[in-house]
Amino acid sequence: MLGSAAQVGLHDHERFLKRYPPFRTLDTPTLDRLVRALQVVYRPRGSAFDVTGGLFVIRRGAVDLNGEHYAQGDTLGGGVRVGTAQATTDAWLYVLPPERAGEWLNHPALHAFLSAQLSERLSAPDLGADTGADLGRVPVSEIMQPPVLVPPDASVQEAATRMRDRRVSSLMVDLQGTHGPGQYGIITDKDLRNRVLAGGLPSTTPVREVMSAPARTAPEDITAVSALNLMFRHNVRHLPLVRGAELVGMLGTADLLRLQTRGLGFVVPDLLDAPDAGTLVRLARSLPARAAHLYRSGQKAEAIARQVSYAYDALYRRALELTQAELRGEWGEAPGPFAWVLLGSLARRESGLNPDQDHHLLIQSPEHRPYFQALARGVEALLAEAGLPPCDGGVLASNHLWTREEYAAQLRSWFRVPDPQALLNVTIYFDPRVVAGDLDVSEGLRVRLSARHEPAFMGHLTRLAVSQRPPLGFLGRLHTGQDHALDLKVQGLARIIDLARLQALHAGEAGASTFVRLGPGSGAGFLHPDTRADLLGAYAYLLDLRLAHQTAQLERGETPGNRVPLADLGGPQEVHLREVFKLIGRVQATLAAQTGGPL
Repeated sequence: MLGSAAQVGLHDHERFLKRYPPFRTLDTPTLDRLVRALQVVYRPRGSAFDVTGGLFVIRRGAVDLNGEHYAQGDTLGGGVRVGTAQATTDAWLYVLPPERAGEWLNHPALHAFLSAQLSERLSAPDLGADTGADLGRVPVSEIMQPPVLVPPDASVQEAATRMRDRRVSSLMVDLQGTHGPGQYGIITDKDLRNRVLAGGLPSTTPVREVMSAPARTAPEDITAVSALNLMFRHNVRHLPLVRGAELVGMLGTADLLRLQTRGLGFVVPDLLDAPDAGTLVRLARSLPARAAHLYRSGQKAEAIARQVSYAYDALYRRALELTQAELRGEWGEAPGPFAWVLLGSLARRESGLNPDQDHHLLIQSPEHRPYFQALARGVEALLAEAGLPPCDGGVLASNHLWTREEYAAQLRSWFRVPDPQALLNVTIYFDPRVVAGDLDVSEGLRVRLSARHEPAFMGHLTRLAVSQRPPLGFLGRLHTGQDHALDLKVQGLARIIDLARLQALHAGEAGASTFVRLGPGSGAGFLHPDTRADLLGAYAYLLDLRLAHQTAQLERGETPGNRVPLADLGGPQEVHLREVFKLIGRVQATLAAQTGGPL
């Protein structure tokens, strides 16, 4: 049945199509021309129709095609989603029949959308962020400063004078004559303060005695966000830039601040240098707002989460130092080495604006337990003041303080008796990252990776990963609870994290990051590379959507959360979420068939 808009009661075609990809990218004249070419087709419930040729957009109702559900705003046909479809409810569709579809199927925007993998369609969603300086695109060559060099035998007084005259806070030390091509040292104003003045050294001291060498460098063609991540990771405020072996520039955190005036900027070194607990708490409580500013400036959630994780790393390290200083009067120095291990989203460097405390503590000897128990409680209390609430499940260092041997034995016990609680523990403790301490934890890593050689355990872990299905209800519609909201963390992100963890175990990948586990270099594993790419695109999309929601909550004075009201989602977001959840469901269904179904 064909009809006009007036006859079938459908109006505002342009407004409807403008809500959904790929039509929302068309300019007004092009969209107007497309609407004039469309037919409006009615298909009663139960009727079958061929979508092999042409282009079909669902205006109302729902359709089944090749075992999957499609609903309002979904596009079929285009040589990709083809076959015989069946209307599962009364359905109205916009249709371009094969004889009229050719021109539009070759349109760049429509062709790119229909032919792209899911990961590509999700790679640039419009979530409403303001445009601005995207540090993921700005090359450091655009903001770097010329380097200033001194010879290694120059005195520290000469170095200080050079810094003053050139108005710089660091100098490069040319070591090529003594250490070979491309070798440099670096001396900063902080070195002059801490190593010369505080150390009581004379002004004639040569810079080679107080410089840092070899200086950590980066290629001039890296992006600003990569440079920022490198500086945060290694706690440096100056980054020399090279072209091959040639020194071509210097990048400081001040240069990056010009791109993000209210972003993270100096907060990482400021956290590390915080003189007292009050200062540390004040700085830490500013982190969600700083991260939200980065989002509004146009950065992606993946890059923001990584940057924020370096700030939280600094918070943990300084909290440990301040707490150790408090304990010194009663306990003295730490009785032995330790490793403070982060778990969860901060360990993966993938948190939103509301991370909590998830961690455990490894020590060398059980005799050291009393001191480290006091240390753990003090650190946890300070972190709570700083805005990191304790994990609801009690996964905290004060509750989980093990020697390395105890930790390895605990892991093995979970492998041997994979009951539901043991499997839940594994999903928590298999995403670790040491944030502070110098205890060797390589044995724990070896034991974790050995889990892949336990078939019964791997089978149970796989069934656990497929037991919680994505929130797709009747006819493929998004399914919500009584509050009509989706939990992006529990219902989406966690499902992909579970699949990525399995992939990592199969591939022998030790890293905690979901982006590493699903990346092209993660090894063979059990997921096809195209599936991994789509899951990775879906994961990045969910992170972006959650960050958009949490930023809006923060602006309204609300506590950031993971539940997004369905009413707050736009048309493109609904379409993309259905695709994301269908992808997760397909992967889970394949795994369930291989393992005999969920637990």
